[in-house]
Amino acid sequence: MTTGGQPRQPVNGRTVPSRCHTAARVTAAVFGAYGFAWGLASFGAELGALAGMAPAEAVTTSSLLALLVLPVVALWAFAVPRVVVGWAVLGGGGVLLTVAARLAGVAAP
Repeated sequence: MTTGGQPRQPVNGRTVPSRCHTAARVTAAVFGAYGFAWGLASFGAELGALAGMAPAEAVTTSSLLALLVLPVVALWAFAVPRVVVGWAVLGGGGVLLTVAARLAGVAAP
């Protein structure tokens, strides 16, 4: 039985997610959220340095912001209706933020 694209197994009259589905959510919450926070920290550090902040201040500020965002996006990975959307947003967002940080560093004078 499937509901919203998520595999379900009946247990004692209730439906619970399969082990594979739960593992996909846990890995998205752990690794996807970490990658997203890493991309956010690198992008924020580059933007801060480009805005005129001292490099150490830019890295510290963006890292502290990433530490606040990390648990929020990890919890969001469990709340999103589809696991694929969670992986796309977290994994893809982390990659895009990291690439944008790299491009911003290359384009800096």
